[in-house]
Amino acid sequence: MKKNIFLSFDVEEFDIPAEYGLKISKDKQFETSLEGLHMILKLLDSFNIRVTMFTTATVALRNRDLIKRISETHEIASHGYDHRELTEYGIKKSKEVLEEITDKPVIGIRSPRLQKLDSSILKKYGYKYNSSENPIYLPGRYNNFFNKRIAYFDRNNILNIPASASPIIRFPLFWLAFKNLPLSIIKFFSAWTLAYDKYLNIYFHPWEFTDISGYNLPKIVKRISGNDMLNKLTNYISFLNDKAEFIKIEDFYYKKNQT
Repeated sequence: MKKNIFLSFDVEEFDIPAEYGLKISKDKQFETSLEGLHMILKLLDSFNIRVTMFTTATVALRNRDLIKRISETHEIASHGYDHRELTEYGIKKSKEVLEEITDKPVIGIRSPRLQKLDSSILKKYGYKYNSSENPIYLPGRYNNFFNKRIAYFDRNNILNIPASASPIIRFPLFWLAFKNLPLSIIKFFSAWTLAYDKYLNIYFHPWEFTDISGYNLPKIVKRISGNDMLNKLTNYISFLNDKAEFIKIEDFYYKKNQT
């Protein structure tokens, strides 16, 4: 079985300062995310790899031409209407907005801040897969250590694809671990997980690739950003590129649905 890597980005408003009580204008939130997105796109072009962009409808509506252009190479999936609590309306409306802009079906969703979603509602509006779970225990953030770790179809035939975590100890491989741990450790656990699961599901945010060092945010959030983060991801992609093929998550769904 050929190994695959699902690299994805949550294309959202840079609203994390507001989570910590800091004031930031809507324009600045979108501007910060967009700056990082352009850096990411150049990096992806340099490697000629395909990824999935979980995009809020609010970002897409402000950048229609860009999102349309991105959809010609990469997958556009839903990240809700905006980066707040995801309601049934947001599940429905975000899909409609993204499909109208890209003129392509949107089959995947990742909820903002990995909120739990009702798969019967996802099925109702035509979603096929959901990547809204991190199967780890992280105090104050996630308590999913005993949840299913690898991709599975649920009772509504929605393919659930949790973020990757290592076998046995469930070492986290998501963006926060990547920012705060030495790359050698991330590479070790990535290689182990890839060998064991035959795929990796890893994700980041465009705003991480903008310099956010000036914000009064916790160190774990802003430890590295901008060019430093871009250089670290470049190194990581180079490492993974020799071990597996980068594919869009929708391609994994269609292959999985045929087996």
